[in-house]
Amino acid sequence: MLVHEHIRETIEKFYVCTHIPIRSVDFNGIPIHSAGYSGAMDELFERQHVFEQAKKELTAVHTRFVTITAPEHIHFTACQICGKNINRGFHIIGPYASQPKAARDSLVYKPAYCIPYLLELLRTIAADSAYFKQKLKTYYEQPYSLYVKKAIDYMDARYHEPMTLEDTAHYLKISKSYLCNLFKKETGKTFSQFLNELRIEKSKKMLAEEDLPVLDIALAVGFNNQNYYNLIFKKLMRRTPLEFRKNSLQRNDAV
Repeated sequence: MLVHEHIRETIEKFYVCTHIPIRSVDFNGIPIHSAGYSGAMDELFERQHVFEQAKKELTAVHTRFVTITAPEHIHFTACQICGKNINRGFHIIGPYASQPKAARDSLVYKPAYCIPYLLELLRTIAADSAYFKQKLKTYYEQPYSLYVKKAIDYMDARYHEPMTLEDTAHYLKISKSYLCNLFKKETGKTFSQFLNELRIEKSKKMLAEEDLPVLDIALAVGFNNQNYYNLIFKKLMRRTPLEFRKNSLQRNDAV
């Protein structure tokens, strides 16, 4: 099923980004997919009745997520796969350690204040995965060379991370100067220009749909400070991020 393929892609990417085990189950507890799980983690999941607790609490209380506590500062965090339809099932992040002393090779330390950000990352990955191929379709239909297509793919998958032309050239196993010239020749833009435009496009969706501070959005899409983000946003959009958000809210209210 396409929905299950979307879920599989989402949690695989989440695990690659965070190294925190994650599994998805349907509303009846039937596994859809998991990433990073070991036999011992499966046993802990079953022993602590994580699915049953998650379903009970998420069904009874209108909340974004619930955290299930196991012994020795070990936790799981669960949220709905689809915010508008609980019957789609649940993503369950963990196990993870809430105290440094509980962390070990297979158990990542994540304090409680990190959890909302991890859930936001999961939501962002899910949104990207849902239209990932469609989003890049325009690029791939262009007469770009294989290296430029792969560079764009790499940028779209990792735009939220620190990234340079040199990093991308290393990933493609070609020289920095060759990629620089090829990218500019085929796209008409420098690597930095293209990356900035991609990050701004990603941030526009968050500005319109999320009630997050502009700084958090800037950091989430890969900018390392708000001033530079504001500068690039205004240069490309002819308005500030806050003005863009205000206009988006006004359009939504008018619908």
